Amino acid sequence: MIEIKDISGKTRLSIPINKGAKGKFTLMKEDYIILPFSVAKPVQFKLGDYVDLSGVLDESLGGKLAKIYEITDLQKPTYNTLTGGYDYNLQMNAYYWKWKNKIFKYTPEHAGNEASWSLTAALDVQLGVFLRNLKALGYTYRGTDFIFSIDDTVENKAVAMTYDNMNLLDALFSMAGEDKWNCDCWITDNVIHFGRNEFGDAVKIERGVEASSITRSESQGTYATRIYAFGSTKNIPTNYRPTDEQAVVNGVVQKRLMLPADTPYIDAYEGMSQEEAIEDVVVFDDVYPRRVGTLSDVHTRIEEVENEDGTKETITYYRYKDAGLEFKEEYILEGEELKIQFQSGKLNGMEFGVIFNPKPKDESRGDQLWEIVRNEDYGRPLPDDMMYPANGDDYILSGFDIQLVSDQYIPEAEQELKEKAQKYTEKVKKDDGTYPTTLRSSWVKEDLLSRTFEFGQRINLVDDTYFENGRISRVLGWEMNLDIPWDFPVYTIGESMPYSRIGEIESDVKSLTYKGQTYFGKGGVYLIKVNDSTAPSDSNTFSALRALKMFIRKDQSDGTNFLLKFGDFIDSMIAGKGAGIYPNGRGQFERLEVRSSMVVKELIYNRWFAQEGNVTYSEAGTIERIEQLEDGTYDLYLRRRWDNDITAFKEQDVSYGSVNNLNTTGEYYDSWFRVLNVMQAENKINVVLYPDEEVPGGKNYPPASGMVITRRGNAVDEERQGFWYLSSYEGCICMLDGVTKPILEESNYSIIIGKLKRLELFDNLPINYRQSYVYCRGIAIQDLMRINYQGVVVVQLNDRGFWSLEVAQSENPYTAGKETVDTVWHYGCRWKCLVTGTTDEPRYASTGWAMIEGNPEFTIDIEVDNGWVIDDTELVEDAVIRTITLSGKLYNGDVTEHILDSDVTWTRDTGNVSEDNAWAIKRADAGKTLTVTLDDLGLEFKQKGLCNFKATALLRDGQNVQTAEMTKGF
Repeated sequence: MIEIKDISGKTRLSIPINKGAKGKFTLMKEDYIILPFSVAKPVQFKLGDYVDLSGVLDESLGGKLAKIYEITDLQKPTYNTLTGGYDYNLQMNAYYWKWKNKIFKYTPEHAGNEASWSLTAALDVQLGVFLRNLKALGYTYRGTDFIFSIDDTVENKAVAMTYDNMNLLDALFSMAGEDKWNCDCWITDNVIHFGRNEFGDAVKIERGVEASSITRSESQGTYATRIYAFGSTKNIPTNYRPTDEQAVVNGVVQKRLMLPADTPYIDAYEGMSQEEAIEDVVVFDDVYPRRVGTLSDVHTRIEEVENEDGTKETITYYRYKDAGLEFKEEYILEGEELKIQFQSGKLNGMEFGVIFNPKPKDESRGDQLWEIVRNEDYGRPLPDDMMYPANGDDYILSGFDIQLVSDQYIPEAEQELKEKAQKYTEKVKKDDGTYPTTLRSSWVKEDLLSRTFEFGQRINLVDDTYFENGRISRVLGWEMNLDIPWDFPVYTIGESMPYSRIGEIESDVKSLTYKGQTYFGKGGVYLIKVNDSTAPSDSNTFSALRALKMFIRKDQSDGTNFLLKFGDFIDSMIAGKGAGIYPNGRGQFERLEVRSSMVVKELIYNRWFAQEGNVTYSEAGTIERIEQLEDGTYDLYLRRRWDNDITAFKEQDVSYGSVNNLNTTGEYYDSWFRVLNVMQAENKINVVLYPDEEVPGGKNYPPASGMVITRRGNAVDEERQGFWYLSSYEGCICMLDGVTKPILEESNYSIIIGKLKRLELFDNLPINYRQSYVYCRGIAIQDLMRINYQGVVVVQLNDRGFWSLEVAQSENPYTAGKETVDTVWHYGCRWKCLVTGTTDEPRYASTGWAMIEGNPEFTIDIEVDNGWVIDDTELVEDAVIRTITLSGKLYNGDVTEHILDSDVTWTRDTGNVSEDNAWAIKRADAGKTLTVTLDDLGLEFKQKGLCNFKATALLRDGQNVQTAEMTKGF
């Protein structure tokens, strides 16, 4: 449950995390949660109402949303006409979002609170004013004042900032703007961060593997491959560069600092063609020829001035000298005002006009004297008695021809401009579009802690739609469901090009950033985060989330997906040692001692279960202690196998147990007894021993402690006279029925599986007592399968009589089973069914039948139309006299259609061999039908009147070829 509380900490409403609840973060744009819920009556939420998600989603998200969210805007519900209730989609912003409701003031501690003001200063100075605003408002995080952290990717420069009735949050994020300090700004707990948040090893996210989809949002920034760079107009002499050179780029004011003369522009790539050059102009107003001077001999003069309203006011003016500067009036640029910008001290970052050799002249201090001109640019007249210059303060002077002071400053500034332009080119040549990436739920759920990413996590985005070889990026934002955090979360992946200031790092630094981590003070410790492969050492440590991921907790239930080892573990059933528990639940130990009981589903002994003796399947128990009574009976106290265990023995049970005397001679004996009374409350039975002559072997023994006893039958209860047992001695499984006493009769054997007992009922049967059999008093069987000694099924043929199409199409069709196959008779042959339910007629080439009995001979016949006798009147040239047709039979059925024309050969016998051979070649393609003309009868037919034709045919079935012949003549 989530508790929404008012500003006093009192719970206003408790709600579950419902479907549709989500969290969203985008760098310097949004940081909120949405809580959907319905209530019967509206809830009067107030600004400042909050939820604390610490501990709520820590298990699933590792504390990524473990912070305070507040209502920063008034919200109203929607009336639900169906339910009559009120539906909310309550948006609660991160705790720092309420800063947008307060104006950024220069002097928040004093009345007046100037809301429109400007400040030219370094970032730490600007943030110092910001923190004073938070302190004046009483804003803390969990009772701790806010602080700021600036990493070394942020350039230490002064920037002119103007805040015109700007709220605190907009003012804060504006400092990180591209034209200001050009960095990230984000808040964690009570720390306001400025810098570059990028950390960890690049986690591969590939479309179709880890991601279900990757889309692209077009870049809103500048993309260029050729940069024309200019600096400030400050301290640029009038004779700087020829006019035609400065006119290269339109729209840029002349007399700005330019790139070195040999570098007209900066290209992103070497050898770039004119068509590839995408031009852009950039102005760096913070780059100009400058000299850093140091104040000395700081002193004041006091003057009484008259205000416009006639009142008089005493004003303190501050003067100073600079021992390292020999200045002259002619150095001042025409139309320019001399100004200084403080680089340290109480006025750090502020800019003031100055007067060289001011009046009235102080004769005691001589020349080279400067006076600071007061202004109200920073909310009140400065300098004053609270914020003033001091000896040792560094400053930069502008408004003069610095070249007259020294030739070194302009070339140094041009080189600085070149370096800045090169870094800027590296930035704008990169694709700075963002890629909304939806992750696969199944992949995230497998390792939720490592696969829900924080802002700044380095990502290797792989999608051949956009990148040839992937792109190293980082997380800029995310959106995920709070009820099911792994349900297709969406991450905004953005550019990840390096952005760091090049310069020496002093040995004594206040803060240092390495891989996105900020250290404070000397000897900082590097934090290894969740997705970071940095090797542990004595000089770094794990973050809290990394520790949660890696170490098993002691304060709550936890687990691991890796092997847990105890001692020097070796995984082997033969040569192993130590102990180990695997994530699939398998464990291996040298020895396991169980004091009470061990419950198992399956017990495997080295993959074999070996049991010596007999195993019974009946009521059983173990004798814990024995008391022999005066009447000769025994009270047997049975061991309880679990709490509230009671014995299942009943009165008149025929029971017995066996004992091996392991302490002395190792003899083996049985004890037979009948149960007289059962006392379940004490888990005790009272028994009487059978006399010797009524037990197997003719000798009975008393029971013993530790003996396992079982029921074999019952003297009177027929329902308890059955007994299953398995005997390794007898080599069989037996079911006994009707057992009323220890000595069995032949009628007691109901089922024997294995070696048969030598019973009288088997005396006249050809039984081999060395082999195994199954004997059963009665049997009900549905399927009976017969096989031969080789394991081949013996198929039974079921004669269904003459084949009938009506039977084939009936509900009891012809069948072909594994054990029984139907056969039918058709045209004097017996056919075996091949396909159950076939309606084919049994014949040659049928897929449903095979001939197994009958005439297998292939025969042919030749018939002629109009008879084999030809009248002389029919002997007409070029007329068809007769047509001879061939037909074939197999299995007493017609197979003519299966005889190919190419497999039919015709020969003729007229007595003239040479003519007959020529005729056979001529009529080789006659096929199954031979047309006869006068020419086919031979030259001498009219004289002799004789001509015989012989047909030879082949029948192919795919495996064998059968041949048949037939001769007939005219």
